[in-house]
Amino acid sequence: MKVGDLVKWNYPNSTDPDAPTIGVIVSEYSDNSIQSYWNVKWTCAARPNIRPISAEYLEVLSESR
Repeated sequence: MKVGDLVKWNYPNSTDPDAPTIGVIVSEYSDNSIQSYWNVKWTCAARPNIRPISAEYLEVLSESR
């Protein structure tokens, strides 16, 4: 995964109809843990903000160049 990749959010057991599904990675996020996080800009109007998401819940749909 890298900045510019188009990703899909694959959070298990999500029942929120307004949950974002498609987004673009805008930067790497660090919280001093072992886990890898990425800041994702979501395409849905309900959640237009950028938020860090664990890499384990992201699926790359299209890689950036």
